[in-house]
Amino acid sequence: MLLLHGFTLSHHVWHGVVDRLSSDYEVLAMTMPGHWGGPRLRLRDLGVRGITDGIERELDALGWDTCHVAGNSLGGQVGFELERRGRARSLAAINPGGGWKRFSYTEFRLGLGFTAQFPLAAAARVFGDRVATRERFQRPIIRNCSRDTTAVDPDDAANVLRAVSHCPVYLPIQLAFLRDGPLTELHRVAAPTSLILSEFDTFLTRNECMQRLIDELPDHVEEVVLPGVGHIPMLENPGIVSDALRAHLIRVTRRQPERAS
Repeated sequence: MLLLHGFTLSHHVWHGVVDRLSSDYEVLAMTMPGHWGGPRLRLRDLGVRGITDGIERELDALGWDTCHVAGNSLGGQVGFELERRGRARSLAAINPGGGWKRFSYTEFRLGLGFTAQFPLAAAARVFGDRVATRERFQRPIIRNCSRDTTAVDPDDAANVLRAVSHCPVYLPIQLAFLRDGPLTELHRVAAPTSLILSEFDTFLTRNECMQRLIDELPDHVEEVVLPGVGHIPMLENPGIVSDALRAHLIRVTRRQPERAS
């Protein structure tokens, strides 16, 4: 199973989920191209398609023709692109990006929000752990990610701020996201898919972003609600995310012959 993180983050957000699933499944938490510790993303490749191209190269190197994909936020949006290309044996989209409408208030709000947060990221880049490990600097970012910020381990919060501050495509990719626009042709999703939504996601809300996905995705897509958590639920409660992914895998593998994970 391939695990994909959200924008500006890294594979670190998945460590609690990997610990719980790796005894039963072959699991890869990948840092996506253009992010802290991930493969370089050239300027001409900025955007969801370019990120997906890089992930496909990594999958080819591993010999994974297809795999089960779980993606959160931008990782979920990339997951839909992998599904469109036939690389996703199944898809678990956790609060995926791309559900907003083209040139909507929400689309611009998200871009401006990341831009406004950049000075904090720049400060963390310059001053390192003197900023990244301080709760008062972590709080504005973690508040977007989580309902209960006290449930986020301080080391995880520090890694979030480190990843945000070292994301090399932080600003230039904003224009690429605006160029690419939201998810389209959702009715064509054919792979077994679970749309996993957090009860308290205030970053990509149900009304602004998720309802269009619910309305346009095929009837075979199963909606799952994670109670009590926010936009990046792995930070607050990796156990509930692991349980949801395990249930997804059990459901989809009962319906299709299993090949190499």
